[in-house]
Amino acid sequence: MSEEAQKSKSKKSFRGEELGVPLKVFPNEAESPNLYPRYILELDKERVYIKSEDLLSVGTHLKFVFDDSSLERMIVLSGEVVRTNPGPARPGGLEPGMGVILEPVRIEDRADLSKFFETQVDEDRAGEYIRFLNWVRKVAKPMAAEEREKIRRDLLRALYGDERKPLVTQKKKREDLEMLNNVPLFRELDSLELGEIAEILLKEKFDAGSMIFQEEEAGDKFYIILKGEVEVFKKTGENREELLAVLKAGDYFGEMSLIDNAPRSASVRAKTELVALTIFKPDFELLLKASDAITSKIYRFFITTFSKRLRDADEKIKRIAQVLSGGAG
Repeated sequence: MSEEAQKSKSKKSFRGEELGVPLKVFPNEAESPNLYPRYILELDKERVYIKSEDLLSVGTHLKFVFDDSSLERMIVLSGEVVRTNPGPARPGGLEPGMGVILEPVRIEDRADLSKFFETQVDEDRAGEYIRFLNWVRKVAKPMAAEEREKIRRDLLRALYGDERKPLVTQKKKREDLEMLNNVPLFRELDSLELGEIAEILLKEKFDAGSMIFQEEEAGDKFYIILKGEVEVFKKTGENREELLAVLKAGDYFGEMSLIDNAPRSASVRAKTELVALTIFKPDFELLLKASDAITSKIYRFFITTFSKRLRDADEKIKRIAQVLSGGAG
């Protein structure tokens, strides 16, 4: 057996609860999949234990599809339900679920899946570390006893309680972090600081033609376009508009609302169906209070931006003055 094949036979066991990656399973050639967030996948032993109270019959053929965007290709595994455990779980025993034996897994499939799942584990640990740092920063600052007690309870609940959100809802895709890194506002932030920003991101959808916000409205959100296009425009009359720009995936708008209370300077409308990442101003302000490092980098960007705009405005005024003085002469 080659060295590569020997490595692929090393023990590889992955738990869905730790990964936040649900199994996408098609039973008996079904058209739509079942999603199972809780499981134990042992690639080295070519078997899966799916934790679920909705049991399939012994002998049911299953197709497992792995098509995450971070995989270079779609991987499909096949298997069969060989036993069921209806439960209830006994102390030290298995939870209700199904035991599945996989058909022989190709070496390259095993290697690629192992790499994918290990990456998910590393990303989740990074996320946990980011949240831990947030708590450390908060607790290290002077605060009222009531606020300190609330943070302590939140930390204990996250570590030991049942109220913790599923990992799949906590995880932030690598693409989101890359998107943030391409926004000039966040370009000076390191990976951990970007992770803290990602913690407060929300994903929103808008129908084509819907207004995102209107000129003169109070601003309370910053938008990063994931999919679709928006039109930025100003009204020049009762039924007339001046189109200022068309923004596409990767572009952003509304960043000034994060630091000032000025009204929106233009209107924005979804030109097509739109998917955007958004940052709500109150969440952003809380983050800045918790992190001096992020605060200094963010405000350094705005100071640089304002300085450039002032220089540009000053140059325009000088050119206008030269034209006027030349015309008067």
